[in-house]
Amino acid sequence: MLCTPGCRCARAAARRVESDSGRVTVHTDDGELTARAAVLAPGAPDALRGLLPGDPEWGDLGEPVTAACLDVGVRRAPSPGYVLGMDEPLYGTTQSQSPPARQPITDGAVVGVIRYGARTAELDRPQLEAHLKQVGVSEDDVVARRFLARMVVTGAMPRATTGGLTGRPDIRATGLRDVFAAGDWIGPDGLLADAALASGHAAGLAALRAIDASSTMVA
Repeated sequence: MLCTPGCRCARAAARRVESDSGRVTVHTDDGELTARAAVLAPGAPDALRGLLPGDPEWGDLGEPVTAACLDVGVRRAPSPGYVLGMDEPLYGTTQSQSPPARQPITDGAVVGVIRYGARTAELDRPQLEAHLKQVGVSEDDVVARRFLARMVVTGAMPRATTGGLTGRPDIRATGLRDVFAAGDWIGPDGLLADAALASGHAAGLAALRAIDASSTMVA
């Protein structure tokens, strides 16, 4: 299945996926779409479970990794500019110091401070503001700020008790023939964006192989 910006399914909400007799059917708010193979990448484990007709039996994947984030635009790059918390899951970094980023449109900088394991805005924001000062940012430096109380960092954290990276669900673990999964919690390779890209690549290749196999089958 290939979706492009002009495709009628580009903005249709998918509700359910089925596979039968070598065809995959995706039920959307705008009708049904059929294909010989499909890759599902809705984000979180619960979102993917909601598309499947039955329990994929992944077991307990644990809670998603969350973070509270404070991003600020500043007039100048701060010093030291990068500070890790030792007793709290905090870090602050100057995100635009690496040349490829080029986030600020002036000589300023973009600084982000993050607390892993979001609690409440009332608890986390003051802690992030205090850590921002440790990074070297004063209130006079700030020209813009954005606080995000709870961001999902990754759909599920790999755990030693379930086999680490190799214990994550496989791209084929949808319970449906020729329906594959991709996401930052899928497959044995990588973390965060690396895991999403690795599983997406593997799922895409698997879908192509499924299409090639079905096109050479003799009735």
